[in-house]
Amino acid sequence: MSTLFNVIKWDEQSADDAQKNFPVNRVQAEYQIDGDLQGTARVEYLLYYLESNMEDGHLATARIVGFLHFEGQYKGKTGTFTAAEKGIFDKGALDSPGMIINSSGELEGLEGSYQYDFIDETSKLILDLKIAE
Repeated sequence: MSTLFNVIKWDEQSADDAQKNFPVNRVQAEYQIDGDLQGTARVEYLLYYLESNMEDGHLATARIVGFLHFEGQYKGKTGTFTAAEKGIFDKGALDSPGMIINSSGELEGLEGSYQYDFIDETSKLILDLKIAE
């Protein structure tokens, strides 16, 4: 099952400008999500750049770790969840699956994972989620 999302905020800053041999950036992002999953996700990422392209960031390569905090609904149930992500962004392709680590509200007991899928201008989350009984 998949759901669409739009990046509505992406604020990326160097973790330490004084350390040129430490190519790590901090990112605060926000996604608007619409589909089986509906709501807003706030994300905190650390990106370690292995290869950078200043003219076009989509051509960069970076290791990624982060946390996503979702607020909204999943299949009509309201609540929140937090997921941990770890992976790589390589020249426009993102392989950084997220794993649910905590949930609350009517989503308490939610478990599973998701992956990102980008096709042309479409951004999707491929969901593998279920609420434990």
